[in-house]
Amino acid sequence: MNRNPRSTKRDPSYWEYVDAFHSQQSSNSSVRRSASSSDQPNPRRMMPMLDQFQPFIHYFIDNIVDVEADGNCGYRSVADLLGMDEDSWSLVRTHLLIELGKFSEDYIKLFGGTDRFEDLRMSLHVDGLTNIFNLCF
Repeated sequence: MNRNPRSTKRDPSYWEYVDAFHSQQSSNSSVRRSASSSDQPNPRRMMPMLDQFQPFIHYFIDNIVDVEADGNCGYRSVADLLGMDEDSWSLVRTHLLIELGKFSEDYIKLFGGTDRFEDLRMSLHVDGLTNIFNLCF
């Protein structure tokens, strides 16, 4: 493509090329999708307790899990959403401990020092399983 060196017109971005290609492909296509099938959002299922979250965040919520409130509810939620029984919360904590052990140098830098790292690591120990974990790892 020859262009005048004094031209003020910019080159199109990659995304502008892609958009132009797709619009050209859809205009050449003999089968067009109806506006009603592609423009309407998928209906979202009703979720209990959704009204307890701010309306701006509703779009980002895929699932709500109501777990036992015993101080381990965050771990219970993660276990449930990973497809495990919510009583597998201690396994989630154990996997977090293993993660911290494998990449301790990175996490020490991330948390700004050994003291904060050790506080976090000790908070993940499950009562009664601490000695077993220390023996295994």
